[in-house]
Formats: sequence, C-alpha cells, structure tokens
Amino acid sequence: MDLNDYVEWRGDLSFSNSAFCDVDALILCQLSYLNFDGLLSEDLRDKISLAQLWASFKGSPNFLERSDLGALISQKTVRLLELCAASERFGNIRACAYVSKIDLENEEQFSAVTFFEGASNANPFVAFRGTDDTIVGWKEDFNLAIEETVPAQRDALEYLEAVAKATRKKILVGGHSKGGNLAVYSSAFVQPKTQKRIERVFNFDGPGFRQEIIDDGRVKKIIPLLHSYYPSLSIVGMLFRHAGEFTVAQSGASGVMQHDPFSWFLAPRGFVSLGGFDKTTEIFYKTFNEWLEGISKEKRSLFVETLFKVLTAGGAKTNSELGKDWFKQAAAIVKAASELDRETRDEIIKLVQHLFDVAARNWTEKKN
Repeated sequence: MDLNDYVEWRGDLSFSNSAFCDVDALILCQLSYLNFDGLLSEDLRDKISLAQLWASFKGSPNFLERSDLGALISQKTVRLLELCAASERFGNIRACAYVSKIDLENEEQFSAVTFFEGASNANPFVAFRGTDDTIVGWKEDFNLAIEETVPAQRDALEYLEAVAKATRKKILVGGHSKGGNLAVYSSAFVQPKTQKRIERVFNFDGPGFRQEIIDDGRVKKIIPLLHSYYPSLSIVGMLFRHAGEFTVAQSGASGVMQHDPFSWFLAPRGFVSLGGFDKTTEIFYKTFNEWLEGISKEKRSLFVETLFKVLTAGGAKTNSELGKDWFKQAAAIVKAASELDRETRDEIIKLVQHLFDVAARNWTEKKN
C-alpha cells in the first residue's frame, strides 16, 4: 500500500474519527513538491481547501507543464492531490502561505506551504519542500558540508517565525529530503517563545547536520519533539549526522530509489517498520561522515565546486536536462574534467582515493 492507496483506503475517515498520524504528515510533505505558482497566495490568511486547489490545478492552462515534476519526484504526486481533494479526510484541509524561489546567484532552492485542518481551531502544519529537479537545489545540499548555514535554512527559519506570528496555535513542522533538514533546523533555531509552541517535527529521510550543529543546545531541546523516518537503504538521509529517535520503513524499491516515499510500505496508522538499516546504509553513513570530517573545509569546498562545475558544463540546469541528452551532456562533462588544472585534478583524485580507502576499511570491519 502506497500513499495513494492509503488515501483511497482511509480517506473516508475524518481526523475526528482517526487522529492525524505520521502518514498524514508525509502526505502533506509530499504535496509540497507540487507547483502551486499562481494558485496559492503567500498570505497566511488567504486559505483555500485542497478540493479548491485541485480544481484550480487541474483547470490551469499549463496543467501538463505544472504536472511535470522532473526526474526525481514521483509523478504519482499529482494523483495524490486529486485523491486528497476528493476525500473526506483531506478535502477540507486548507492550504496557504505558499512560497517558492530559485536563486542561482545565491545557490538556493526553497519552497514551503502551510496546511490547516478544516476546523477553525486547527493547528498549522508547515511543510518544507525537499530538493527538487534543479541542480542548484542539489548544489545547496552539498553546501551543507561547507557553510555554517545555507540560504534555504535561513528562509525556513524566517518562514516558521512568520507562521508563528500569524497564529497562536501549536505548530507541526515537517519535510521530506532537504525539507526534513529545514524542518529540524528551523524548529531548533526559532525564538524560544516560538519553539515552545512546536508540537512535533517530522523528518522524512532528510540529510542531517555537521556534528557541531547537532551538539548545539538548541538542537538538543527539540529532540523530544523530533522523529525521523528512513527507508532501509538510505543515502540522502545518511548525509551528515543525526539526532533523535527514528523509524526504518520497509521499501519496495531498490537502491537510491527507496528515497521515494511512494515506495514505503504503509500500515493503517504508520509505516511497516524494520528492526534496522540495510548493511549498505550503515557502511555509507560511517564512510561518508568519517571522510567528510577527516578533510578540511577548503578541500570540501574544492570537491563540491569542482563536482558541480563539471556536472553543469553542458549547460543543464535540471537533472531532467542531464538525462534528456545524455551523450551531449556526458561529452561536456568529460571535456570539463579533462580541462581541470593539474593541481585541482590531483587534489580531487586524492580526495576520491581517500573516500575509497575509508569505504574499504569500513566494509572489511563490517564483514568481520
């Protein structure tokens, strides 16, 4: 049973009959990937129901373009909105405060939307979008290894404060992928009076933080509110360090495609959970973080900047563009790599070799 099956199966149950649960939170986070440009206002007071939102979405003149979520986000998300709109459970949920921005100069990809249950006294659910199809979005993820904060984190913090200022209710916060990181970061670093109103924080396979941020007392304060969810083979979620309790969800996909929430197996009020991670996940987590923490900030920056300089050599701005004309893009990538100056090339080779050495050592230790 995937997210769409869940809505078809339990969509006739109102939240008064069956309380809001972890799967409901994931559904709202997944809906945040949709392009609501021109359909939702940035104003927190200007709310429309999911039923109304779907009607506007479906009726928009650019419906096909709007429905194209790129290579990495499941196309099932459009159907998810349609099913939610028609259901008793989700149809009256109201959406508002939609923000979406891409800033190539500052290397930022950020989007958020806030949902309210139909009742007038409902608590807001702030959903931060994860990394979308844009390469700049992935570049910002990698910048987490270099910068103390990235622009999306700062915008997430400002967004959450704005929601808190506009309502006196308790607040739920969540996100999938980078959205999970933004949910944790913003919840930890808001003003203390705002943090006291945060009821729960949902992190769905989001990358973590460098150890010095995990050790910050403000992060430690939200650990009782935080719960993370990862598939058994997690790559994105194993980037950097984590805190708090977590659930390992069984997935029907293989490899990195387990990052897709539609592949996670669902139970009536949660996820089909496993006792622990796949061995590959454990090795990747240990290897990546040991490697990252063992090299200087300057070398991390060199690695990230060189990687994305090479990847975008063919002019691609999205992962879809990389895949559409792969031979042309690959040729540009190879050419860009060959034109690196010798000092940079030698340093990158050393860093990659070091990564392989750490991986080999951890693999051997795990086998023994």
